[in-house]
Amino acid sequence: MGAWELAMTIYDIARETGVSIATVSRAINNKGYVSQATRDKIEAVLARSNYQPSAIARGLATGSMKTVAILVVDVRVPHYAMTTYIMEGLLSRAGYSVLVCNTDTDIGKTTGYLRMLGERGVDGIILVGSIYRDLCTEDALQAVRKTPIVLANGVLDRENAHTVFVDEGYGIELAVRHMIATGHRHLAYVADRETGASERKQKGFCKALRAVGEKNPRRHIFHTAYGMDGGSAAAARICDALYDEANGIPYDGVVCGEDLTAVGVLYALLARGLHVPEEIAVSGCNNSEYAYVCNPRLTTINNKGEELSRLTVEVLIELLTEGKVRKERKIKPELIVQDTA
Repeated sequence: MGAWELAMTIYDIARETGVSIATVSRAINNKGYVSQATRDKIEAVLARSNYQPSAIARGLATGSMKTVAILVVDVRVPHYAMTTYIMEGLLSRAGYSVLVCNTDTDIGKTTGYLRMLGERGVDGIILVGSIYRDLCTEDALQAVRKTPIVLANGVLDRENAHTVFVDEGYGIELAVRHMIATGHRHLAYVADRETGASERKQKGFCKALRAVGEKNPRRHIFHTAYGMDGGSAAAARICDALYDEANGIPYDGVVCGEDLTAVGVLYALLARGLHVPEEIAVSGCNNSEYAYVCNPRLTTINNKGEELSRLTVEVLIELLTEGKVRKERKIKPELIVQDTA
């Protein structure tokens, strides 16, 4: 097959068959009347030329580009990477092309991507994470106001936005209850993000402490940066105080909102000669690889990232094929007890 045939366009086919471009288009897209004789002539040229309509042409003809975009804050973070990988595979198998956009925590970058996606006319958008509540500007959301959006564990107050929700507050409650049940009753919480999910986790911590009589649980929350350095800094502050000033009782448990930060807390406590979990227990959240590669292995919360990925794609495909969501999806995390608590 020659280069001319590979590059053949709808205009070339019309010229070779002696019919109009509109007739060729009707035959290719099976829309409108085309006589059988003309159709046979066009199909013979199509077969000989290996003609492939462009994605844009197909989109104009069908009203769908069969393209979905996934926006993620940082594909290097293990649970984001896993979630994105699973979603891409599921969407690809469903016949969609997938664009993955790494936005960082950058409002300008997020806005630029959403404007571009609106201009390209993608069929749907997935936003991975609760932080997009703060990253999506009104201007950016206007650009995709007619595009179905599904948030994987995030919320946007928009008519075209839908949520698959992980009850992360409940997950933190499980960690607190477990520590209390194993004799660790004076607990601190390390918060390392300013997102909707982080706030839900803090509320779960406070709810669990109130259930055992703590009147002001928020005084036991230590704010820090995400990551091992942030965890180490939080541990230093906990150790420097190392007691509940109201009761003069040492903290004997630290609940963390992220695994990587919890590893920083763990190693800082061990470096100070504390025995984990005998003297002080530690737990993380996200069931990431960090919980398994550290020594001792980290007790963590399984937020069921695979289920989140599957349900998010399920909701988006429902919207694209049926125009509505049949039911709300909500995920209950579970506690993974390992060596540190």
